[in-house]
Amino acid sequence: MKTLEDARLAYETSVGKRVSDNHWYNTRRLLKRHGLEINTKNVQFFAELRKAIPRSAIGISGLLDCYKKADEILNQSAEKLKGSQVLAILNQYGVKPHQSTVSRWFSEVGGYRKNREYSASQLKPIFASAFIYKAHHSDKLPEAI
Repeated sequence: MKTLEDARLAYETSVGKRVSDNHWYNTRRLLKRHGLEINTKNVQFFAELRKAIPRSAIGISGLLDCYKKADEILNQSAEKLKGSQVLAILNQYGVKPHQSTVSRWFSEVGGYRKNREYSASQLKPIFASAFIYKAHHSDKLPEAI
């Protein structure tokens, strides 16, 4: 199984260290559970995701769900979306962040402008961040009256 060996090598290179057989098994199992093929591209994506958000309250499985949801939304929408359309879509999903949070999400793509058009590849990490934000904030206890 040369492809599994190549995928493991790519994963270990992305992580920056050798991983145990148990760690590699759990990684493969998690990717399969989310319908991702075990190949170099997917394991590198997974390693980068783990580096970006090392200890998330929603867990790696939840992060993969967020990325999958973002991908589905972007596949259904137009090729380019305006900033105002992005916020409207997020609002439909119950994501209502503060303006400073929106600015932080869009900082990698040159900042947020309501009339600027953003491509699907630019928006995927933004949508994923939005769903992660929602997951982090949905577990808050209601305020006492």
